[in-house]
Amino acid sequence: MNVESLLNKIKIFKELVIDSGFKRDVIDNKQSIAQSQNQNLVFMKGLSENIKSNLIYFENNSLNNELNGVLRQNEPFTSLNTLEELENLDADKEINGQQYFQKFNTILNQLQKGIQSNETELNTVKTTFEKYVSEENEYESDEEQAVMSLIFKDLQSTGSLKEFSRVLQRWNRTLLVYHTLLKKESPKEISLVEIQNGSIDVIFNIDFDVAIDLTELLKTGLKVYGAYLAYKSKTAKEIIASYMGNKKLIETEKEREKLMLDNIKESIKQLALEQHKENLESDSPPLKTGATKKADEVAKVITEHIVRGNEIKLLTPPAPEEEDEIDISTELRTETAIVRERWKKLEEKEQQLLLEKYTIKDEEEKKEK
Repeated sequence: MNVESLLNKIKIFKELVIDSGFKRDVIDNKQSIAQSQNQNLVFMKGLSENIKSNLIYFENNSLNNELNGVLRQNEPFTSLNTLEELENLDADKEINGQQYFQKFNTILNQLQKGIQSNETELNTVKTTFEKYVSEENEYESDEEQAVMSLIFKDLQSTGSLKEFSRVLQRWNRTLLVYHTLLKKESPKEISLVEIQNGSIDVIFNIDFDVAIDLTELLKTGLKVYGAYLAYKSKTAKEIIASYMGNKKLIETEKEREKLMLDNIKESIKQLALEQHKENLESDSPPLKTGATKKADEVAKVITEHIVRGNEIKLLTPPAPEEEDEIDISTELRTETAIVRERWKKLEEKEQQLLLEKYTIKDEEEKKEK
């Protein structure tokens, strides 16, 4: 496994489970319910709800997949079925306080033990491998390469070698096109570092400045996409219901939905053009020729990728300027998690509409070449 990818997975565990206070809260919950005055259903169910919310957040951040990619001696704590056990416990309408305490305490003990064993193994792995990566301040020169990861989760992209090869070729072209949108000099061939199994993880090197701008492009696309999903899953239905059958208002709302849907790709395209314009003032300005067409091509591929539930990671982000500032790779992961959660709330026919709209057809691809 690529070292940067491995350390990134450990970093995600640390951020979500340790730095967030989740591990601490699990221990505190155990201590709290050990006191007899706290062994009442209202109090304990409140603690259970908080744990369930965190476990769902871990799921939306693909923490189980990340841990599976690193752990060898222990099972990920996310594979304990804790969420299901808590949901079944809370659904029991006949259980009394003492019975609930006994089962809840057992669940918390298992959860704490799982987290601790994972943390111990991950710390050992981190100590072993972090000496093999460059310090963050070495990633500052224009010539430096950044390590990024394309993560494919949808079966249509990875279901056959022919389709997967086609998708990789499309991304190879897109990254080269995007490079020419931002830089004057010809890009180096995108170097493939490794392909990892599971949800297929393609790790590659790319110009550092281009990687930073690409990450910003993805964040924008995900924010706009997330806004559409939030609107479509709840807001639109409530608004249309309030129109009481008024056809003009309903048509207006349908037009708004269409514009929001189109804006997913359009927002990515417009930011790519803004990035191109900003780079025209640099020491090595890109060529102006064909900028709009290039931005459109890049936007199509990125939009298809995120709508299909796939991801992109920046594995070697620059250090934040402020100590308490979140790095851009974490921001990107957070936006991805929000989209994943909202996608689940869409009806299947609405999910299919999105996929059909943004899937790149063979004939479209041939026209662009």
